[in-house]
Amino acid sequence: MARTVFKRGFKSECEALAAAVRAEMGLGTLERLDPRALAADLGIAVHPLSSLAGNSATAAAIDHVRTVDPSVMSAMTIFPDWPLRHRVIIFNDANTAQRQASDLAHELSHGLRMHEPRHAIVAGCRDYSKAEEDEAAWLSGCLLVPRDAALAVAMSGTPIQSAAAEYGVSDRMMSWRLNATGARAQAALNSGPECLPDRPAAPER
Repeated sequence: MARTVFKRGFKSECEALAAAVRAEMGLGTLERLDPRALAADLGIAVHPLSSLAGNSATAAAIDHVRTVDPSVMSAMTIFPDWPLRHRVIIFNDANTAQRQASDLAHELSHGLRMHEPRHAIVAGCRDYSKAEEDEAAWLSGCLLVPRDAALAVAMSGTPIQSAAAEYGVSDRMMSWRLNATGARAQAALNSGPECLPDRPAAPER
C-alpha cells in the first residue's frame, strides 16, 4: 500500500497542535501524556471493551475479540447521539497498556483533526480513509512523543526501552518517533554520517 504524502507543513502543524494540547493540560513537551486525561480534557468518554458485555451473545463476541483475536479491534470511535458529533471511544482493554495508550491517542487524533464520522461498513466492506488514518497515526505520535522529547532521548543516549517506559509507549513507537522526527539522525551527526539510521516507512504502535 502506497504511503500517504502529507501536505506541506502538515507535520509542523501536528507538532504545534500537540504542544498546544499539552499546554492546555499543563504539560510541557518533555512530559508524559496520559491519553485518558486528554480524553477527559476534551470531553470525550472512553470505555473498555470488557465493560460492554451484556447478553450471552454479546459477551461471547467480546470475549473472542479480547482473548482469541485481539487484532480484530483495537479501538473505535462511535457517535451515539448522531447527527450530533458527540464522540465516544471504545478500546480493547485486552491489549497491553502501551498499545491502549497508542490506540486512544490515535482515536483522539481523529477528533482533534475534526475527521467526519464514516459508516463502519458500506456494501459489505469497511469504509476506510487511508489518508485520515495516516493523519491520525502521525498526530498520535506527536501527542505521545513530541519531537522535543524524541530529540532529548536521542541526544541523551537513553536506551529505547527506558525511554518507552518513561513515556508509556511501546519500544517500536519510541524507535519510530526517534527516526521519523529526525531526532536520531540529528544526534548521530555528532558521531559521524556512518551512524545515520534508515527511516521506517510507516508509524508503529
